Amino acid sequence: MKYFDQSRKSQHSPHWVKLAAASLLAAAIAGCGGGSDGAPGATGATGATGATGATGATGANLVATVNVAALSPDQWADANFTGVVTGVTIASAPVVTFRVNDALGNPVVGLGNTTKSATATVASYANVSFTLAKLVPGSNGSPSKWVSYLVTTVPSTTTASAPTRPSTDNAGALVDNGDGSYKYTFYRDITTIKATVAAMTVTSPSVLADLGDLTYESTLPHRVVLVVSGAARGTGSNTANAVTLTPSVNMKTPLNVVYDFVPATGQAIAPASLQREVVAKASCNSCHETFTFHGGARQDPRLCVTCHTDQRKYGYANVASTLGKFPALTETASVNAITGITSFTYSPQTRVADGEVAGNFTTLVHKIHQGKDLVKANYNYADVAFNNKGFSKLGGGQKMCSTCHDSTNAVNANNWNTKPSRMACGSCHDGIDWATGFGSTLADKAAATAVGAVMARSGHVGLAQSDDSLCVLCHRPGAADIKASHYTNNVTKNNPVVATGLVTFTYEIKSAAVNATSNDLTIEFGIKKDGVPVTLLAPALAMANPLTGFTGSPGFLLAYATPAAGITPADYDNTGVKQAQPLSVSIAALLNTTVNAAAANIGTVGSIAASTNAGYYVATIRGDGSAVCGSATNGPGLVKCAFPVGAKMRAVALQGTFSQTVVPAKVGDPSSISRPAISVVKAVTGDTVRRTIVNPAKCSNCHEWFVGHGGSRVYETQVCVLCHNPGMATSGRGVTDSFLAGYAFTAADVTMLTEWGFNKLATPEAALKFPVTSNNFKDMIHGVHAGRDRVTPFVDVRDRSSVIVLLDFKRMDFPGKLSNCQTCHSTTTTAATTYNVVPANTLPSTYESVNAAYATTATAANAKTSLNTRNTTDVVTTPFAAACVSCHDSVATKAHVTLNGGLIMGARSAALAATESCAVCHGVGKTYDPVAVHK
Repeated sequence: MKYFDQSRKSQHSPHWVKLAAASLLAAAIAGCGGGSDGAPGATGATGATGATGATGATGANLVATVNVAALSPDQWADANFTGVVTGVTIASAPVVTFRVNDALGNPVVGLGNTTKSATATVASYANVSFTLAKLVPGSNGSPSKWVSYLVTTVPSTTTASAPTRPSTDNAGALVDNGDGSYKYTFYRDITTIKATVAAMTVTSPSVLADLGDLTYESTLPHRVVLVVSGAARGTGSNTANAVTLTPSVNMKTPLNVVYDFVPATGQAIAPASLQREVVAKASCNSCHETFTFHGGARQDPRLCVTCHTDQRKYGYANVASTLGKFPALTETASVNAITGITSFTYSPQTRVADGEVAGNFTTLVHKIHQGKDLVKANYNYADVAFNNKGFSKLGGGQKMCSTCHDSTNAVNANNWNTKPSRMACGSCHDGIDWATGFGSTLADKAAATAVGAVMARSGHVGLAQSDDSLCVLCHRPGAADIKASHYTNNVTKNNPVVATGLVTFTYEIKSAAVNATSNDLTIEFGIKKDGVPVTLLAPALAMANPLTGFTGSPGFLLAYATPAAGITPADYDNTGVKQAQPLSVSIAALLNTTVNAAAANIGTVGSIAASTNAGYYVATIRGDGSAVCGSATNGPGLVKCAFPVGAKMRAVALQGTFSQTVVPAKVGDPSSISRPAISVVKAVTGDTVRRTIVNPAKCSNCHEWFVGHGGSRVYETQVCVLCHNPGMATSGRGVTDSFLAGYAFTAADVTMLTEWGFNKLATPEAALKFPVTSNNFKDMIHGVHAGRDRVTPFVDVRDRSSVIVLLDFKRMDFPGKLSNCQTCHSTTTTAATTYNVVPANTLPSTYESVNAAYATTATAANAKTSLNTRNTTDVVTTPFAAACVSCHDSVATKAHVTLNGGLIMGARSAALAATESCAVCHGVGKTYDPVAVHK
């Protein structure tokens, strides 16, 4: 027993006594006689299962959360949150409950970050804010309207709370529940806001009426919008003391959550029941992609309307126009020292213009899109000069109301057609004075293009209107009334119907082939009128109009590339033709027996005959195997011959228009209407097809149909590049002094020329003072779209023989994200379609075609004729550089390009020797691949 632990005896005595006794007995038996231990005994029976223990406590579920406080600025910028408002209660200050998740559904926590400046009395939330408005029913035919309750400022240490235009609420109390759910209590008590505002001291109490009736009406529809946006913590003014230490890194995709409800019942309202969902974000984004206003925080028009109400007139006096103009605008340009981007400010303001509240959403958006076509001039709302804006849709495209008011996206989109009002209609038709019925129409404005022209005053047919109750009596929603007034002349996505009697043409090229012996080109093509193949007139003397009831004639463009030293260019170069333009022949010329009668006639171009395929024709254009081709004296509309022998990458386009003869509906209406059709292009059988890197369907998001050159080039960008190839340069410098002296520029042209400081009488060679640029498609389109974001905006002058075209995109605003190349470019990834690849043998872009004589001395003897030939002295830019500097045209970028082998506006001889190394960093899959850096 000596090894028994006596110190534990009192705790375990019974057990340890038995164990000790058993141990002694076992030891005694084992020690007897030293005999065998014997065989092992049988295994004993399994004992009974013990009782189940008590259930342990349930462990906490592990849920991944996204803590905003832990995100880096870049992670915040790229965050894509979703949210939902779960309820709103209004007894005093409104209380909103909501949830926020990330794109994977994980709860987002930590949105309660606040800032407080030195003069602030309360802290405000840097990344969370709310709007709140009621929807007041319309009366006397007027539409319903939103009225914001958030019309008081938060007091500071230096100023008391005061009335203001609609704002947001972000100075209340936010409770973060730690699971992605939140509760926010407004700073303002909207149930007493009317009395609060009435009690405030203002200079002129009467102006409070501009804020409307602020009575809290719990039975009306209300809208609260949650906004999660702004700068990442520690960037911009999102610091504890609101002091900016580093540039802002803003969320690229802010969250806007809209919640419509009736406070009295607490019930949410569906859009159809609200009857005020007239435009949807999806419609806006088809062109805009995303908005950048207010730091990009406002992304949904349903949010915009809660602030952009007619309450925005508060604090501003009405500005009256005189003779169709508001006070002359003073434009001040400023250049950002870092980016080089030019911005403009204007004065004076016209926030309330002839009684219209320019900041009201309906008025604001309509006027921006009507832009330069507005009757009145010199509008200015917060440095948005409406006259410098415009809508890029086809042919007076601001008439395409369904582009924005799309019923597939917004349930009440058809309100534009069923509920006319003076405000909605008058915001575009702004020349009408509703009090008198007098004024100028949009047609009056369109007719007054000459310098010093005075607009007619046709006035409103319905005369004066004191309210909207009678609008629907004349402007009925039927197809013959409002919709008919807004038709454009072509059947397109957003204009599915044209005026009764107008026909629609479609073009097709079935095949194009070149005879290996004669080099004759045969084109099998079809033209349909309202879906039915046309019957062209038989060949005849002096054929000009090959289709009965129509004037004009579509035609063919023939483009090609010319191999040199066994290498075929990757672009059309149309060697031997002025300005590298494609050869051209019209259908009328092929049917004109006057020029095709005699084999010896140098104008002999070919013929047209019916195809064996029903509904098609075969055009034959003679090749240079014919002795009559190749003469420089061929007449207008004719070709020297078809493609030159040895040409590669040959392509044929069918383009141009018929004009339909019509009976004018009224005096002054046209007697013929152009009927543009989408241009088509076909590669010659067996030839390489030119790369396709632009998707015209994407262009149509903004342009509907892009119509160039009077309707000759429509929609298809692969037709555009036949002419706008690397050899096409500025043409305006070829205008003669005598032509310039007698040319009548329009009033708009005179404005541009004045800004340029151009004097058409400053001879000799006045046209040499016109700007110079490339008309290669990529240089031109990039330059146009970059607009004011370029250091030097795209400016050009084109000489179209009888017309001088001035192009100035100094104030051009790209409506989408300029950095997103895929807005226009194809997203496929083959070498022939990817925009981040510059194919081998791509040609440099010609900016000015210069021969040796002109390069030495620009005299009257050589200056005009030397601009249409291709020479080693031409001014060009190398291919990769041309794509980049057409947008990124700062001095620093150009220096970077030239240091890496690019040539910018240098001699063609130097370009041929240059080796661009851009692809080392900017090639496919490289660190600065354009696809990656432009997302």
